[in-house]
Amino acid sequence: MNPNLLFLQIEIFFERLQHGEYDHPLYLAMALENLANYAWDEVDRIYPEL
Repeated sequence: MNPNLLFLQIEIFFERLQHGEYDHPLYLAMALENLANYAWDEVDRIYPEL
């Protein structure tokens, strides 16, 4: 994934959070897990030897 796409995903998450789309804790946890997965994919891409 392109780093710019990761930052876009973070911005989309923050906008949705501000609009109250993650009122239920489960929805918030799912969204955060999704962002974490994107971030780890980016780490794996940048540092394949880890």
